[in-house]
Amino acid sequence: MLQMIVSGVALGAIYGLLALGIVMVFKATGILNFAHGEAAMLSAFVACTLVKLGLPLWAVMLLTLIFGAALGMLIERFIIRRFIGKALLSSAICTLGLFLLFGDLSIWIWGKDTRELPSIFPSAPIDINGVIVSGIDLGIVAVCSVLAAALFAFFKFTRLGIAMQATMENPTAARLMGIQIKRIYALAWGLSHVMAAAAGLLIAPLTFVHFSMMQHALHFAFAAAVLGGIGSMPGALLGGVIIGVSSNLTGLYLSSQWKDAVPFIVMLAILILKPHGLLARSQVKKV
Repeated sequence: MLQMIVSGVALGAIYGLLALGIVMVFKATGILNFAHGEAAMLSAFVACTLVKLGLPLWAVMLLTLIFGAALGMLIERFIIRRFIGKALLSSAICTLGLFLLFGDLSIWIWGKDTRELPSIFPSAPIDINGVIVSGIDLGIVAVCSVLAAALFAFFKFTRLGIAMQATMENPTAARLMGIQIKRIYALAWGLSHVMAAAAGLLIAPLTFVHFSMMQHALHFAFAAAVLGGIGSMPGALLGGVIIGVSSNLTGLYLSSQWKDAVPFIVMLAILILKPHGLLARSQVKKV
């Protein structure tokens, strides 16, 4: 059971990273990004291309994260900015269009063949006090923890992070205080797509790289964001871990046929008791 819990935490950490990006752009711009998983998929394909060119893995990871940031900022500048403040339905349809566009673009450029992306972590199992766990799982948990800690430190201790929080809370007041909120919007989308690129790099060695690799993970990421509270970034990470662990334990004790359904049943049960999510404040409304 402990092995399945560790594996579930690793998967949940990836779902949490994706959910973190979804919550970040929703808080900043009021837009639900249904193309978030496809951005992670594109990043994984870019990483495969860089590996094929013979670049070392550390350079591949760095360039892929830079690609993710650039992609997010370009999307915000040339597409999303026109939908900020508009009806939620119109922006949702826009991101659904991006979802389809990115999927077709990946097929056009890379085809439908499955590709393999090597992991930076050792695949050999590790014995920890009699519990055999995968080195990849431990590496995923470590990287996700470092990324999450760095992001929360950015929000808490830097002027730019504090300005970003102010914009998320009240864009009008932030503008009156002299904060250039358009730059904050671009930064939010850039950071969210760095999270997406990191999630794509982490999950690729587990699922291989193909045009639909992130669609299943995106379902769980949205569930994690809702479970934790759509306005809470710590809640997104917590929701991801709950979803990942409950999915794995379901496969272990019930049936693999229920692995995908039970996490959503858990989510619904918790939301019945806490409609705003686990860590969201009741006033989370806005954007």
